[in-house]
Order: sequence, then structure tokens, then C-alpha cells
Amino acid sequence: MKRLALSCCSLLSLVVLLGCEKKPDAPTPPSEAPAAAPAPAAPEKAIAATATIDLEKIAVEEQFEKDVETEVTPANFEQQLDALEKEVKAE
Repeated sequence: MKRLALSCCSLLSLVVLLGCEKKPDAPTPPSEAPAAAPAPAAPEKAIAATATIDLEKIAVEEQFEKDVETEVTPANFEQQLDALEKEVKAE
């Protein structure tokens, strides 16, 4: 029984390895259509704007936990939960 299982696994591995072998793509013949114009370069202002992100102002999980600890109490947790569910449904 073990011999049969080992033989099946070996055969399956061989088939997978042969099936995963990448074959070279056939070269495509040149087309008669003119080449497309290159895409315009990104404006430098957009590149500069992405470099000026202040990472200290981005909220992280720890900040949300501190807010929740102060805002949600045992007395109002059901109301807060309802508000969150409404917010999620609206999205």
C-alpha cells in the first residue's frame, strides 16, 4: 500500500514538474499598424506632492484604540455599535 502511494506521489510530482516547464513564446510577426505614441511623463509636481506626506499625522491602530477606550463605555457600547453598523451599511 505504501509502495502504491509513493508511486502515485512520484508520478504526480513528475507530471507537475513537466507541466510547469515554461515554453518559449513564438515570435510575433511585425504588424503594419504604426507604433503608439509613448505615454506622457508624470508631472514633477505630482511626484513632489507624494514625497511631502507627513507620516506622523497618519492614524495608526494604537491611536484608534486610545480613542475607543475613552469614547466607548459599558453604558453606551450598544449605541456605538449601532452607529458603526450604520456607517458600514452606508458604504
